[in-house]
Amino acid sequence: MSNLSFPRIAVALVLLLALGLGGAFLKLGMNPPLPVQTVVHKDLPGARFALSESRQGGASLPAMPEPKAAPMLQQQQH
Repeated sequence: MSNLSFPRIAVALVLLLALGLGGAFLKLGMNPPLPVQTVVHKDLPGARFALSESRQGGASLPAMPEPKAAPMLQQQQH
C-alpha cells in the first residue's frame, strides 16, 4: 500500500457524503404541493354574535385608570 491510498479514500468518502447530502436536500425541494385547504367550519349567522339588549358586554367593565408617567421619562431639573 502506498501513502496515497489513505488520502484517496478520505477524498472519496467526503465526495460521497457531499453527493448524498446534496441529493437529500434536492429531494426535500421536490415535495408535491400541499392540497388546497377546504372550509371545515360551517358559516354562522352574524345574529348569533349580536349583543342582546339585556346583556351589554362592555357596560359591566370599570373605566380604565389614567396611566402614570414613568419616573425615568420625567425630566430631571439640575
